[in-house]
Amino acid sequence: MRKTILRFTILFVTAIAFVSFSTYASAELNPTVQITTTDIIIFDENLQYEIASLSPNSIVTVLSKSNGWTKVNYQSQIGLIESSKLKNIEAQYLLVQSKNDPIVRVSNTQQSEVLGNVPINSIVKAYVIDSYGYTFIQYGELSGYVQKQLLVKPTVQARIVKEPNGLNVMHTASSSSSQVGHLANGTTVTMLTKLNDWVFVITNEVAGYVHGSGLKYIPSTAVPKKTTIPKPAASTKRVALTFDDGPHPKVTQQILKTLKKYDAKATFFVVGDSVKKNPKVLKEVSAAGHEIGNHTFNHVKLTTLSVKQIQSQIQSTDAEVKAVIGHNTTVFRPPYGAYNNNVKGQLKVPNVLWTIDTLDWKHHNPTKTLQIVKANAKNGSIILMHDIHQTTADALDSVLSTLQKQGYEFVTVSELLQK
Repeated sequence: MRKTILRFTILFVTAIAFVSFSTYASAELNPTVQITTTDIIIFDENLQYEIASLSPNSIVTVLSKSNGWTKVNYQSQIGLIESSKLKNIEAQYLLVQSKNDPIVRVSNTQQSEVLGNVPINSIVKAYVIDSYGYTFIQYGELSGYVQKQLLVKPTVQARIVKEPNGLNVMHTASSSSSQVGHLANGTTVTMLTKLNDWVFVITNEVAGYVHGSGLKYIPSTAVPKKTTIPKPAASTKRVALTFDDGPHPKVTQQILKTLKKYDAKATFFVVGDSVKKNPKVLKEVSAAGHEIGNHTFNHVKLTTLSVKQIQSQIQSTDAEVKAVIGHNTTVFRPPYGAYNNNVKGQLKVPNVLWTIDTLDWKHHNPTKTLQIVKANAKNGSIILMHDIHQTTADALDSVLSTLQKQGYEFVTVSELLQK
């Protein structure tokens, strides 16, 4: 498990790799919605067969992008589309007003599958309105078609945060929902609706539900004229956090909690034998939207093995991972950073090493882990840690807090390689 090489460059393997999610629901909270620009085919994730044929202006929900391909959800079908044949569409916030909670359907017909309902008086993101009177909407993790007549423009009002400690912004009108941000005391917001004790607010940085008791009225002159979707400022500094040798029944779960606290995504290079012993933990990692990489089945030095043995180490790990989360790993990292042409010849995904070795496996000291990251972090860094050491879990909060204050965004390896 020791890593003896401090710095490596990234080796690209000439094969297609995709950042995958186990299900649509495990994608980001507000996935991008795009439309097709021409006739296009959706392929399966291995690009072996056609799933569906789409006409221009078909709406898809983007789950991830890699190497010129986009993974999308189209009417509950998951597949791959050429990225160049998609374009963004703008959304607006609309208020749900009807006698009953509107039904969300897979497509724009009364006979299509029902996906769920959106609460009366809630705010949804509304996209294209078609000739049949349906519009594509997003509410929380629910996306689909509702009748346009059930949606109206909300009344725009100005409020200011009066709660001394500020307010947590939630994904939906529920305290058990995911937190999407925080509003400091004195922040001016635009209020679009009230739903029981919750109100939907927007600022230039965040949109979501907060407790109405934490807001106070201010004059309407402060209200923005439009209620378009706020676009967060683009991050110019990105790092990829990577964790090797898990999943671990205790440490990995602690790391997941800390990553969630900072809304950070990471890549976990898992060992097949550990996956076999801890499948539930791997499922939690994937469900949280993190990337899963292959780190062989027994953490052996691949350069000492035959081609057949190398193949077995890689394929058996992918088999264990796929049995748990439904898809193979999307990146690979050789134990000890040791690889040769025999290893490269067995890979169908990028071979990714690191640029910062925290040496957490060696010193087992949270303070030293933080010091190494602080001294070496820069835009594009790939940081090596291990989710099998308690001291690494203990260090992570300080690492994330420090990097966040320095303006870094935390992304998966595949997301970093796209830039």
